Amino acid sequence: MCSTFGTLFRVSTFGESHGRGVVVVIDGCPARLPL
Repeated sequence: MCSTFGTLFRVSTFGESHGRGVVVVIDGCPARLPL
């Protein structure tokens, strides 16, 4: 399962639907931006 949303930053999540593994990718962040 994968979801992508956002306009300024693009956030993608994917992983196991019934498991413990989940990944989040934040794309479009400028360098050295504190999160």
